[in-house]
This record gives sequence, structure tokens and C-alpha cells, in this order.
Amino acid sequence: MRFAGEDWLVDRPLGPDAVLLRNARDEIISADPARIELLLSEDAGGQRRLVAESHHSEADWAKATQRRDVLLALSRLPSRNAADIAAAARTLGLNVRRVWALLQQGKSNNFEVVDFLHAASGPRPKRLDKTVETITAQAIEQHYAKTSRPSLGSLHTDILQRCQAANLAPPSYHTIRARVAARDQIWLTRRRHGPKAARALRLLTGAHPGAPKPWARVQIDSTPCDIRLVSEIDRQVISRATATFALDIYSRALLGFSCSLESASTLTVATCLAQACRQKDEWLARRELSRLHWPIYGIPDILEYDQGSENIARGIQRGLKLHGIKPKIRPKGHPEQHGHIERLIGTMMRAVHELPGATFSNINERGEAEPDKLACLSVTELERVLAITIDSYNHTTHATTGERPIEKYLSYYRQPNLPDAERIPPRPAENFLLDFLPYEMRVLRRTGFRLFRVDYSSVDLLPLWRHDNGKQVARVIVYNPNSLAQIWVADETNGQYLVAPYRTPHPDMNLAESAELRSSLHASKARDRGEARLFENLSETRAIVAKAKSTTMRRKAERAHQARQAAQEAAPKPAPIISIPPANMPVSGTPQPAQTRSKAAWEAADVTPFTDVERS
Repeated sequence: MRFAGEDWLVDRPLGPDAVLLRNARDEIISADPARIELLLSEDAGGQRRLVAESHHSEADWAKATQRRDVLLALSRLPSRNAADIAAAARTLGLNVRRVWALLQQGKSNNFEVVDFLHAASGPRPKRLDKTVETITAQAIEQHYAKTSRPSLGSLHTDILQRCQAANLAPPSYHTIRARVAARDQIWLTRRRHGPKAARALRLLTGAHPGAPKPWARVQIDSTPCDIRLVSEIDRQVISRATATFALDIYSRALLGFSCSLESASTLTVATCLAQACRQKDEWLARRELSRLHWPIYGIPDILEYDQGSENIARGIQRGLKLHGIKPKIRPKGHPEQHGHIERLIGTMMRAVHELPGATFSNINERGEAEPDKLACLSVTELERVLAITIDSYNHTTHATTGERPIEKYLSYYRQPNLPDAERIPPRPAENFLLDFLPYEMRVLRRTGFRLFRVDYSSVDLLPLWRHDNGKQVARVIVYNPNSLAQIWVADETNGQYLVAPYRTPHPDMNLAESAELRSSLHASKARDRGEARLFENLSETRAIVAKAKSTTMRRKAERAHQARQAAQEAAPKPAPIISIPPANMPVSGTPQPAQTRSKAAWEAADVTPFTDVERS
């Protein structure tokens, strides 16, 4: 160690605030320990030994402390002799040579307790031949780490065959199991069970930054609903729904949702955003839920979502850009970064599991339930149920914030020191939904806008036609994938949308039907690819589907009727009623049924009338 620019050795400590130092010239001085600079050499003598604390019990630490105390007292003796060393050896149960070694080790490391711990006990891994070790590692990677999830016994057999082919002694089953346990378990789980299972083994670091006020950060996500729905027309079971939820991070209030029979798409996300950002009174009134109180509206500052195709679609990105909403995309494979919305979806699905027709999260949880037989809710009815569930959620104390989400949301705007400009959230315009719908860029021609091989035109487009004055100006054409009967043209002069229906009246169709029809016409001749042929095929296809539905329903009814008849015929028939004649009536042959008995037999029988019958 160094003190005052010179190297010194500790002669002996005088107390907590003084120590005697000796240099190479055998000079002794007293110094403050806090001002001494320790010099750590590169060898083991000048560095603290690393120790695995979990590998040592309390008895090991007590024994190490005893050794340290005995050897420290021995080192402080002014003059040591062989008798002192022997006495310390007897006390510690060691030989004299070991006591000397420990004494020197203690002096080098300032008598720290960890220097007197025994090496960690436990079975050491068996050493294998380098070639066998390589074969084992290759077998684990090539045979065991697969999605088919081979067993350890299968791995043992594979390694045995490889070693026999190389004329080497194979390792034991326990050795192979130890080698598998020594591999990176996150990597092994990802290879055998997939990335989703491996995420459960990953260390979580950091935390969500939170939000300083409502609408500062909003998370949105979609999920298939764990319930089977029925059609509103014939109440036949159709499919599962897709629900999209928007959550405010500051208050944990559920801002809005959407429910649709189609999978997650630009339309489902846009509908959820529009319902969340706009006032809910009219929406609730249309669903006969005016008694609910949902006073939430505004525009997000930051919208957080995953990398699903429905979120990164052009329509959604256009709406975010128009309204100044900053997108925050969650990295792929990190759902824990959106834990708020993930937990909310779990809460909503647990409520859905209590409804008739619930499919639950997996087949094990479903058990013997039959969702198709119990399904009775339509999309509109499910929307009403979810709205009521959300109302209960917003008025229930949140476990993390300790407040009711709706109260925390409203209390921010009721602060007395809040500026008037921030006291009322911004109200989105009526065309807010159209800003997020899918769109295409088209040029206005004499026949109107042509989209999906169909012409759209209206007298409302005359100002655009005059403004373009024959120029090829590409404009934003917004459309609804569920209904292509009309489109919306963005007017850049006033920020509004102009409605343009079919130029020639035709039946409505959705985008999926249009894509299928256009695909079927792709191989046709040029003269058969027109708009008229497209809608002729649409009408013919719908007629075929309607006839197929009618035939299917009729055949189902016939099979149900036949099954009922077969059940009635298979039921056991009641035994015939046999009448026993009176004792004074002669019996010949077999007894006659009651309904075939003659009138004379009845008159001859001794019949006692009921005494409680009132005689007339």
C-alpha cells in the first residue's frame, strides 16, 4: 500500500483511526487508515477472492469467522513461537503447515472472512472425452432442440448411436441430462416450445414511462373474442368476433372499443379510435344504453401499438399524421412493454367467459362446454354487454392506481390551477373516422373516379373537375371495405370529404367479394372484364349462395325430424293392459284384453260401485 507517495507494509493496527506502517528502511510511522491507498497486485494475493454466498451455509460462515478471529489474534502477538502456532492449530483442528498458510493469506487480504471459507462443495460435472463432448453438444442442437420435443431418452439413444459409430464410450443418461441442464434454457425453450414460451424465462428490465395527464399515452390492441356469435337475421351460429380496445395510461380508463365479425384490420382499428376519441352519448343512445355515463373524449398525444398489419396500414398512418398523433411501435416479441393493455384484454375476456357461447382461452379450459349449442348473442348484443362491462371497469378501484379510472380521469380536468385551455380536451371532427380508413390515390376523369374496376361519380365532384381543369391530379379516395357502394374524396381546399356513389346503380358489395370477382375475371377476355360483367357475376354468386343456404337449412331440418322419429321408434313401448276376469267367471284359453271383452262378460262380473259417487 501507498502512503504519502511511498510504499508501506502494515505493521499492526492501533485502532479504528490509526495504524502502524513499516517501509523498506524499517521505519515505522502512524497513519490514518482512510488516507492509505491499497495497491492490488495482479496475483491472487492482492485481490479479494470471489465467493458464491448461496453455496455456503451459516455453519460455514461461523467456522470461517472463527478461523479469522484465531488467526488475527495470532498475527497481533508481538512475538510468535512454535507453541503459539501449535495451539492455534489444535483450536482450529488443522495442521501447523495449514495454519501458517492461512496466516500468510490473511495478512495479504487484511483477514477477510471470505478467505477462510472452504471451497464450495457439491458434485462436479463429469469430464468427458473432447470428441464425446462435441458429439453430445451436436446431438442436443440437432436432435433435442427441435419443435417435435424429443425426450431425454430419445436424445440418449441418438448419442449412443453416434458414439458407437465413432467407436467411443458413450456418456451415461445422467451425464446427458446434466449437459442439457447446463445449456442456455432460454435458447433451448425457444427452439423446443417457440418464442412465446421463451419470453416467460427472459429477465424483465426497465419500466413503462407512464403518462403525466390523460390522453398523453394511449395503448391500443386487438384480440379475437372468446365467444361464438349468431346472425341477427336467422340466429344461426356464424363465427367469433374481434374486439379492439383503447386504454389511457394515466387514469387506466378504457377510452373506447370496437367489435366486428371480421379479423383485425384497418377498419376495426379506425372504428375503435373514432369511438374512443369522440363523445359517446349518441353511440350509447343507439344501443339503448343512455343510462351509462361515459364522459370521455379527446385526441391522443402518443398512440402505442404493436407491429400488426392492421396498425401499420397506410390508412392508420395517414390519420395519425393528419391529427399530429405520435406513433410508438412496440418491438416485436416484447408484449411486456404493453402490459397495461394486455392485462386489460385479459380482464375483458374473463368477463366474456361468463357469457353463453364462450369458447374460453384454450380447449383445456373449455372442458366439456359446447359453445355452438349455447351461442345466442349477436354482434350488437355483444357490444352492449361489453359497454356495460367497461362501465363497471371504469367505476371500479384500480389495483395499481388505487383510484377509480373515471374519477382519476375527470379529477385531472377539475384541478383549480389548471389553465382554461387544458380544461377541456379537443373534440374530433365528424369526419375523424374517414381520416383513418384505407385509401387509394386516383385521378378524376370524365367518367369519375375508377376504383376496383367500378366508376364513381356525383354532381358534388363538379368543383374538383373545374379546379383540376384537365390536369392529372391524384386525390385521396377513402373507402369502407365492408361497403363499396360509395367512396369519399378528400377535398384539399377545405379539408372535407365529398361523397361519390356508383355512377351506374348497382348492388352493394364488400372488398372481399370485389377481390374474388376481379380475380375470376382476370383470365377472361378483354371485352368480358367490364363493370357490367363484374356485377352480373356478383348477382349470380349471391344467388348460388342463397340457394345453398336454403338447401342446407332444409336438409338440416329434415335430418333433425328424422332423428326425432328414430328416437320415438327406438323408445320402449308400454306393455298391453291385460284384464283378469272375476272368480265366478269361467276361464277358457288365454285372458282376453279389456277392450275386447264382451258386454255379457261385463254384466256377469261382480262389480261394486264407488260409494263416493253422487247418485242422480
